[in-house]
Amino acid sequence: MTRDLNRTMSPIVPAAGPVSEPDPIKKFRAKDLVFTPSNIISAMRAFMAFPAIFAIMAELNILAAAICFVAFLSDILDGWLARKYDTVSELGKVIDPLADKIYIGIVVIAMAFYGLIPIWFLSVIIGRDLVILAGGIWAKGKLGVVLPSNYPGKAAALTTAITIFLILGGVTGMVIVGFVYLSVGLMAVSVWVYGSRLWSLIRV
Repeated sequence: MTRDLNRTMSPIVPAAGPVSEPDPIKKFRAKDLVFTPSNIISAMRAFMAFPAIFAIMAELNILAAAICFVAFLSDILDGWLARKYDTVSELGKVIDPLADKIYIGIVVIAMAFYGLIPIWFLSVIIGRDLVILAGGIWAKGKLGVVLPSNYPGKAAALTTAITIFLILGGVTGMVIVGFVYLSVGLMAVSVWVYGSRLWSLIRV
């Protein structure tokens, strides 16, 4: 009788099932939004390359530097708006870095053509952007998400933008040399960090 009572009163413990591991890719997924203020500002930044090119062709380098400064401010603004109003989107993660690559790529090509920057520096900038772009396309097809920029990548983009601004503003000497090599170093680190993160997600 006691044995039956103990069997009746004992708690029922559910059978342990398989424990699902957290999805490491989930944190990189964003909303499916299109027409947001941040996305519109990012898209407009790509088109700012054309007045900058015309200014460089007309040897109005100060005007070109001013356009670059406005483009830099727009990059800060669209990121701030996306975070403040929680409108970070998959499309935005594509448009924002793509606009940067289009703008900086076109401007540095024009600067190299007019002898404002060395060809090897142009090659590093374009090469790094092509590697990141190819990796992003591959990651989207493989993982279904767009990986956001890493901090070294943002630092590299900022340093490159400052370098371009200073050159167009007429700054020369060791200051420019320092910024050029700092940009190259940060670009190398950003590619390594991006590749390491992508490899870690693929291996999961």
